[in-house]
Amino acid sequence: MMAKLTLIATLLVGVFLVGAYAGNDYLWGEVGANDYKLAKDSVHKAFFVGMVLNKKYVFKQKNNLDALTITAIKITDKKKSDGATAVLTHGGPGSKGATIMFTSQRGHGISDVVEIWGR
Repeated sequence: MMAKLTLIATLLVGVFLVGAYAGNDYLWGEVGANDYKLAKDSVHKAFFVGMVLNKKYVFKQKNNLDALTITAIKITDKKKSDGATAVLTHGGPGSKGATIMFTSQRGHGISDVVEIWGR
């Protein structure tokens, strides 16, 4: 009985630690087998003491007539803790472009990688 309780307690602590140190990763849509990577960009903004920082990322294709349709957007947070949040404010899967707004934690910077797929 005591071994069972110890195992449960250890698993719960592990779940909380993973959640506390996981970045804010996002995936909108689904990457299909026939999709092309349309963009891979780094989004950075240095921290400023006591401030919440915002950064807008805009993906726009050059030739709108031949533009591919976005199928997925993946954001990987490079910070293990205190990472920025991301909100898809315009476009995204099913459209030709996308606008994403990043917001940092107070006193922390932004360090993310944006990958966009389409067909």
